[in-house]
This record gives sequence, structure tokens and C-alpha cells, in this order.
Amino acid sequence: MAPSRILRLAAAALAAALLCQGAAAQYLYVCTVNGHTITGQLPPLECKNVEVRELNTDGTTHKIIAAPRNAEQIKRDRQAEEERMRQEEAQRAEARKDRALLETYSSVDEIEAARKRALAGQQMLVDRADSRIAQYKKEKKRLDDEAEFYVKHEMPRKLKDAYATNQTLTEQQEKARADAMANMTRINKSFDEDHQRFEEIERAAREAEEARRRAADGG
Repeated sequence: MAPSRILRLAAAALAAALLCQGAAAQYLYVCTVNGHTITGQLPPLECKNVEVRELNTDGTTHKIIAAPRNAEQIKRDRQAEEERMRQEEAQRAEARKDRALLETYSSVDEIEAARKRALAGQQMLVDRADSRIAQYKKEKKRLDDEAEFYVKHEMPRKLKDAYATNQTLTEQQEKARADAMANMTRINKSFDEDHQRFEEIERAAREAEEARRRAADGG
């Protein structure tokens, strides 16, 4: 005899028994534990860790009561939910960035013009640093020439201080130059990304418009 037929007969038998006792049986709860089918007017205690089927009195399924999740399943579900939320936030952030990009620029030409302006400011700092470094090198050469008079004697304190000041000023300008060059690298990287993304958005818009035209023309 088919399992479904057995369950319907069991449900009918339980309902009849309860009716004979003056009770109104509405549902039959059924589960399988270690290969054994367990039934009851209420969810049997033996079924607490497995899926339970709630059957109507004619043996048809009213609903499925899922088995409780264990700690590992809860952990996996939490991790999956956290990952889903991270992905959604990343998508929202990308959408905000795209809107800001489109509000700032109307073409890739405007992006490149803005790049040139940003780089020009940093290049001015590089040129200024180069000029001052060259000036300090000349000053050091003058100090070196003066120091030759003191090969066999200790240099005067004033000359020592001049050397120290020259070195400090040179290092400051070398750092300023290095910082400006690093900024230029970051600027180029940022504008490269904006340029590429702007072209991607434009391409996607063209493809969407083409798809709408084909749909309007009947494919």
C-alpha cells in the first residue's frame, strides 16, 4: 500500500477515534524518525528535531513545519545574510558614486579637463620644489668651497649651522616633491577610474536605448 494511502487511513482512523471520544480532531501531525513514522494529535515530542507534516483529517497536507535549525545552520544563515547585506550596500555605494559622477561630468572630455587642472596644481609644487632644491645645491657648493679652508682646522660654528640648515631645507623640499608626485599618481588613478566608469555607463545607456528601439520596432 502506498505511504500516502497509509497516512490518509491513519488520519481518518485517528479522527474517527477522537470523534467517538467526543473530541474534534482537526489535524494529524506526522514525522519520520530513524525510518519510523510517528503520528499524534499534537506534534509528538519525538519529532522535535525533524520536519513535521500537519495533515488534514482526510490525509492531505495542510502545512509543513520545518525542523529547527542547529547552531551550524544558524551560523551559515547569519553569514549568508551578512554577505547579502554587504553586497547590497556595495551596490548602493556604487549607485551613489555613479550618480555623483554623472552630476559632476557630462562627458569624458570634461573628466580629462579636470584631470589636467588637478595635475597642474601638483606639477606647480614639483617645479617649485625642484627650483628650491637646485638653489640649495648651489648654496651647499658654496659651503663646500668655504669648508676647504678648514681642512686642517675645525669649522666655525656658523658654518656648521649653515650646513645643517641647508640639509634640513633640502630634505623638506625633497619630501614636498615626493608628496606631490604621489598625489599625481593618485589623481591619475582616480581619473582613470572615473573615465572608465563614465564610458561603461554611456555604453550601457546606448545598449539599453538600442534594446528599447528594437522592442518598439517589434524585435
